Amino acid sequence: GRGRGNMAYVQPVSVGIGQHQMWGFSPSFNPLKYLPEKSKQKKEINVLLINPADIRHVLETLHGIERSEEVKVNIYIWEDTLECIARHMILTRIATDQGLSTEARIQTFLEAYGNIEIHKKTSESVSNYAKQMYKDMAKDAEKVAPNFNLSRLKYKERDEIEDVLKFISSETKFNAKELWDNRSRHYLGARYDALGNIVDWDYSMRMKDYAPIIHKLHYRRWRARGIIVERQGRCTEPNRTLASSIGARHRKRGPVTVRGFWSDIVVSPYISFGVHTRDMSLYVRSQRQYKKHSVDVCEHNLTKVFEKIAPCNVKENTEKTPDGEEIEILEAASGIETETRKEEESKERKTHDKDKKEPKSNEADSASYWAQHVEVSFLFGDLKKIFGRSRYQELFDLIFVSQHIAHDCFSADLNKIAAQNCVIVSETVKYLPVKLPEKKLFVQKLNELGTKASWVNIPSLDKKAMKYYSFPMPEEDRQHEPGELSSARQEQKTNQDSYPECMYPFVFFSCNSVPESAGE
Repeated sequence: GRGRGNMAYVQPVSVGIGQHQMWGFSPSFNPLKYLPEKSKQKKEINVLLINPADIRHVLETLHGIERSEEVKVNIYIWEDTLECIARHMILTRIATDQGLSTEARIQTFLEAYGNIEIHKKTSESVSNYAKQMYKDMAKDAEKVAPNFNLSRLKYKERDEIEDVLKFISSETKFNAKELWDNRSRHYLGARYDALGNIVDWDYSMRMKDYAPIIHKLHYRRWRARGIIVERQGRCTEPNRTLASSIGARHRKRGPVTVRGFWSDIVVSPYISFGVHTRDMSLYVRSQRQYKKHSVDVCEHNLTKVFEKIAPCNVKENTEKTPDGEEIEILEAASGIETETRKEEESKERKTHDKDKKEPKSNEADSASYWAQHVEVSFLFGDLKKIFGRSRYQELFDLIFVSQHIAHDCFSADLNKIAAQNCVIVSETVKYLPVKLPEKKLFVQKLNELGTKASWVNIPSLDKKAMKYYSFPMPEEDRQHEPGELSSARQEQKTNQDSYPECMYPFVFFSCNSVPESAGE
């Protein structure tokens, strides 16, 4: 049988994905794009994200709102761990910190987002953010900058979030490298010694067919060490934002809580920001190799978002060395101040005073502007009890459900909290390392559950999302329907048309619909 003799027992993919998600398995999307026309005309829109695992959809929503739009968007996020909620708050604080340059924020954000080990400088920054948020919660436990509403959480849950922030800002032992290695050994078992070959197989036979922009060396490094980006130097400090706790049973002490790394070790954090972009220049190929890779795509996408929602208000003077490397000019460090510099400073003071007397909407107040238009409220606890509360009845215009919890949520219970013409969006397993028939079966199962709950599938939105998030790769590199070896060449011509459901990143349903059809 399995696990006996010379046959190595192969763990299911769910073991590699882990119990707690710390990043999403689908690209970021703006929920406002997929609302019906009637919902778009509302002055206040309510969106529920069930277990999104990160803040990618929040950032995309902030980026998608124009200043001319007078709309208030209330985003409710339900997570299954309070550690994930604390992580959302820290990542948002990093993204909206206008005291740092955009490049510095991106590097800090990416390391804190996907690295199991981070650079010492990043570790200090994350610790400082956690300390500041802890102080802010001590002053006001319900409203926390920039746009968080914690009033929906119980006092006990807020206290636990404060404990998580204290742990992140402390130097408590957290051997991230050892925890990552233990997870890999448990997942692979007797195959661990062949880790390199297994990673090559997963990349070539799975990941490369849907996200070839992820470089093979980057994916191999992440599978081996848990590092997605390492541009500031060697990463040696543990990333405590990825720590979470699960219930276990000790042989002598009985039930215990174990803190460790219980998230994904097979898919990778690149999917959220590093696969899809509207800039086609990042997909240019030379000799069947992409000139750019997923880290470049991440930086490009995050640069657009950060510069719009919270542009840097610190001007840095830079100068290029003979080698072409940019260095900062620290004029104050020299102790020499010329008359010209004094005149410039006096002019700047006058201009600053004038700006104070005549306030106007500029880039400096962008972060506060977006915070006024988008509020993020956190939910925690039993979903069925939340669905039964009167304050949420017929409230939400769009509900997003992650694939991690879709089978538990796809029921008529969502009808209670859905407003008229509510759109329900489910994440699929497109980017998970499973076979094509299994991906198709997952989508079919979602359609069955949706029909059972009296929802109506919206094929137009399914295809719209599929087209928007399709990867521009040459015909010969696309994934195809599996066929016999003798007809492999013939099967290539079918492309993905035989399995269109497999290419859906999201599946859309209309709930509590009125006669008018949901618009795109």
